[in-house]
Amino acid sequence: MIVEFILTLSLSLPSSVPDVGPLLTQIDFAEPVQEVVTYPSVGVENRLSGLQLPDETLTAYETDFLADTVFFGAFAITKDFGYGYVTGANSLEAAREIAIEECLKQGPICLVYAEILPQGYAPLEAGQISLAPEAAGYFDNPDPTWGSFRAMAVSEDGAYSVVWGYGSPSEASAAALSDCGEFVIDDLPNLREMPCILVPFK
Repeated sequence: MIVEFILTLSLSLPSSVPDVGPLLTQIDFAEPVQEVVTYPSVGVENRLSGLQLPDETLTAYETDFLADTVFFGAFAITKDFGYGYVTGANSLEAAREIAIEECLKQGPICLVYAEILPQGYAPLEAGQISLAPEAAGYFDNPDPTWGSFRAMAVSEDGAYSVVWGYGSPSEASAAALSDCGEFVIDDLPNLREMPCILVPFK
């Protein structure tokens, strides 16, 4: 879910932010996936800025962004407290990038105000991908009645698809990739491409 609003209050952002959260290394979601990392379903807030939010922005932050603490999430603000946010991305890096792009609709400069991380989070290594809670639930607990010819595809931006009941592995894989592609974010023209890839489904 992505929501953005604009407000007209004014406050300068700090020139430097001492705590920027976990350092990230660019790890592209790319095939072949060697390991899918999943976490307990409830995330934790990681506030990166001590700025006081005005009432309307604070309400959105507390009642929308922090609702159910769905990771991976990021909340970005402009100097006038316009904002953009995302929850349910499949990586922290993607969440940060999407929140910034949403926020930039409201002003020329944005910073990440806070994030939602899974408990036990560690930056990904080459060959690893992570999943938001909803997709992770399907990955960790596939229904046995789905049979052998099933497949799962995910995008770093949070899109995913699970399919089953196909006549062959290749048919299932093609269907999962096609369906997942229908849910990839396509309304942020400056966001880097985050295509769907197949995961080694159980």
